[in-house]
Amino acid sequence: MFRRAERQPFVHEDISIVRVAIVTDGDHESATTVRDQLVRFVPRLNGVEQWDLITGEQFHTVEELTGRLTSDSPDLVVTFRHLQEESLIPQHSLGVYVDVMTQVLSTPVLLLPGTGIEPGEICPGACNAIMVVTDHIAGDSRLINYAVAMSAGSGDMWLCHVEDDAVFDRYMQAIEKIPEIDTEQARVLLGRQLLKDASDFIESAIAELQTRQTGVTYHASVVRGHRLQQYMQLVESHDVHLVVVNTKDEDQLAMHGMAYALSVELNDRPLLLL
Repeated sequence: MFRRAERQPFVHEDISIVRVAIVTDGDHESATTVRDQLVRFVPRLNGVEQWDLITGEQFHTVEELTGRLTSDSPDLVVTFRHLQEESLIPQHSLGVYVDVMTQVLSTPVLLLPGTGIEPGEICPGACNAIMVVTDHIAGDSRLINYAVAMSAGSGDMWLCHVEDDAVFDRYMQAIEKIPEIDTEQARVLLGRQLLKDASDFIESAIAELQTRQTGVTYHASVVRGHRLQQYMQLVESHDVHLVVVNTKDEDQLAMHGMAYALSVELNDRPLLLL
């Protein structure tokens, strides 16, 4: 009973963004245009003290680019899919540069719409529709704090947790083989507790954030289902301007599978990859 009453509280932290690197295939003028669009999209970037505009002629290999970014230590890297891949743009990847940056660097990467060769349009107004998506939101204050840092201070923010049906069913199949456990009771209670943990954390986050960003309306979404399909449906139905997602997987070097699939599919809007 005592364990059941335990809750992981949301911990608010101000995210400092004073140095930003923009990596593009274009020239200095196009990088400046991206910078101007970003400041309009994320008004708090007006306070950035140093902009590093890294253009196509300034890097030729992944090692060269990641080495520079590691040395410069920006607080945020802004870039596009398929850098320096004019001759071949695979449909189901992000390009080698983004693949490596998201795993080698500890710096968050803001992935803009389009590709390095053909940049897409950023929302012409301020970013006032943000969605945090994850399959494990309880305890992940960092993910939410970065979403708050990118907010224009108005509009809507959705905090979303999707419990993967496939994973849940696999554990239930194992439980069904243990005669000492009441399967039906376990199915109901386990499913309820998994969603309750996420709901409790989101509830604590919203309660805290409402005292800090009074112009933002916060929404909670905690469901079970197919993660990618649910996330795509949520993003499309709310016309989200920015999606915030974790990319690193503790057990492997490659990007988290769900985050990678989402990054490939949502190529028409900005994604903040942590």
